[in-house]
Amino acid sequence: MNDKQKKFLQLRASGMSFDKIAIELKTSKPTLIQWGRLFKDELNDMKFQSLATLKEEYQYTVKAKYEQLLKHLKKIDDAIENFDFTGATLKDLATVRNDIIGQLERIEKQTSFTDTGLISTCPITGNKEAVTVKLNEIE
Repeated sequence: MNDKQKKFLQLRASGMSFDKIAIELKTSKPTLIQWGRLFKDELNDMKFQSLATLKEEYQYTVKAKYEQLLKHLKKIDDAIENFDFTGATLKDLATVRNDIIGQLERIEKQTSFTDTGLISTCPITGNKEAVTVKLNEIE
């Protein structure tokens, strides 16, 4: 694989169209299509790695959002605890609190731990499977 083909793979994996790549690399579109077929596996690997990196970044965003929601919930719980009932409405604080709890529950439902080291045996079939614990199942 030459340098131009490597550059093609990088551009194509990033989502650039054949037309734009043809202009940038000064290569005909039919040649690029041929390279796309020839290096299909490499291109798929590069796309996978790119998406895996994005997914990893998203996970950090979910973690940060979860932490931020917990901080907000703590502040609201403290405000409700210290509420003097003469100024702001308790209904507003309770509404925001319930919204945050709902958001936390949605995140928790999507988060699971698969490497528990526990095995479950189906009483009917006898099949064994790893036990997965969801975050929202933890009390």
